[in-house]
Amino acid sequence: MTSKKHFDPADARDRQSSRRSFLRGALGTVVAGSILTKLTGCATTKAAPKQAAVPVPPPPAAVILGSEESVPAGAAMPFRIGTAEADITPTWPVPMAGFSFRKGKPSEGKYQDLFVRAMSISDGKNRVIYLMGDICYWDRKGGGRRPRRPVGAAAPEGRPAMQRGFSSPIGIIKSIQGQLKESNGIDPNQVIFVATHTHSGPVVNEEKFRPILIAQSVKAVQQAIVNEQDARLFFGRGRTNVGVSRRGRAVMGESVWQINPYGQHDKEVVVIKAVGRDGKPIGLLFNYNCHPTTMGTQMIGGDYAGFAQLELKQRLAIPTALFLQGCAGDAKTNNPIPDRPFNFLSPTKATVDQPAKFGKQLADDVCKVLSGKMDEITGPIALATREIKLPVLSAWTGDGQKFSDSAANVNPKDPFSGPRRRAARMAKRMLDSMDKKGNYKVTQPADIYSVRIGDDFIHVGLSGEVCAPIGLRIKDEMRGKKVLVTAYTGPMHGYVPGQAQITAGGYEVFTNPNRKPYSPEVEDVICCEAADLVQSIGPAIPSLEPPPAPKADA
Repeated sequence: MTSKKHFDPADARDRQSSRRSFLRGALGTVVAGSILTKLTGCATTKAAPKQAAVPVPPPPAAVILGSEESVPAGAAMPFRIGTAEADITPTWPVPMAGFSFRKGKPSEGKYQDLFVRAMSISDGKNRVIYLMGDICYWDRKGGGRRPRRPVGAAAPEGRPAMQRGFSSPIGIIKSIQGQLKESNGIDPNQVIFVATHTHSGPVVNEEKFRPILIAQSVKAVQQAIVNEQDARLFFGRGRTNVGVSRRGRAVMGESVWQINPYGQHDKEVVVIKAVGRDGKPIGLLFNYNCHPTTMGTQMIGGDYAGFAQLELKQRLAIPTALFLQGCAGDAKTNNPIPDRPFNFLSPTKATVDQPAKFGKQLADDVCKVLSGKMDEITGPIALATREIKLPVLSAWTGDGQKFSDSAANVNPKDPFSGPRRRAARMAKRMLDSMDKKGNYKVTQPADIYSVRIGDDFIHVGLSGEVCAPIGLRIKDEMRGKKVLVTAYTGPMHGYVPGQAQITAGGYEVFTNPNRKPYSPEVEDVICCEAADLVQSIGPAIPSLEPPPAPKADA
């Protein structure tokens, strides 16, 4: 008889522990095998069948902003283009140009470096060189005739200080032209001088700054020529809201210095890029129409234009980017006083972040153009320069910057007085300013420049602070072409307002060497001379005929 085994709790616990150990071991083997399979791709128990490796495509190449298709080695390229820049920042306290309220007080440090920048474009037979300076102006035009004052007599009240010395050329442009002619055989007409018109730069004729400006300008041009490489040019247009008209109208039509969202202002941004054989950008010209007068402190800097140039240079990774100022005589950065949307913030109260903001905004809008389709520019280069005569209202009898016949000065005995007869009074003054043959007794010399590349690209450069209506009219008359219009090109001779602006009066009307308004015909003179000069070096510009009227149903 077999004895019955008694239940032993300790023995039961040992058997359960053994089962748990076995299960843990088995589970660990499975997990370990799974992990090893994932790490090595090999099963612990059985080798997996080999599979053909699937090629992994490389990541797509980053698209470079502004790039175009590359051109095979050996294929013809239309141009050789090079760029360069040179620092002209004064390192000592220097008198500053632009604002009369500084009263000759020297600079106190800088918020940004200043440069001269050059782009040389050659078609193998001819060359044009754009030379841009972060300065208020390159030189003074001189000429014209201005009323004489007894020695020691005070200037008339309201006369802007910047008019002093307008009639005295200082020879900076001629010095640069002469050195480039001697060193590189460059004809003076081949160099197009454009100033950004920053009001935070030095007086260009200051004794220490002048030779630096000349030497660094020559250096930049020479280096741009050395840097020339096979290249193509592309043209595009965009828009920006950086600037706004500063000419408002009061009740009864007088001009007032205010933000005018309804005023004439050219918001177009013109962009011209140069790309190398590999299709990558190697240089940039960009053009807009706005005074760089955001800042008016004692610190040196290039205002929004300087910030935009530096921003685009970095974004495109190119040697330099050139800002070409347009017809900005009557436009400022749209920088109102908080809660006063029609009043500009004083430049003396502006901080560096404000021109930096506008510079970034302009750079963003330039990049929008670069990111889209741009049209290629091809063809031979042609250039021409002409001196013209701007008609002056020598019979003007007003005083200072206010019209003596403003709305408040109505003479009941004079049928031509009052705000309703401005055009009639202007007509009388125009006739009184002419001789018997119809020629104006006093004129102001000015310069016009033209560059054409092929049939479609046209650059018109105007000396002086030309206002928006004139630049817009030139573009309008040449619409259908790839048109670039610059002002502040060559020497300075004050403001040149449009036809309707002269009748309304205001700051731009009186700030010129003669201290008298130009005749309203000045707009016709400039636009007609520009068209004539452009057509003298290339094909005629056909008028854009309107489409035929639809035929009436029979």
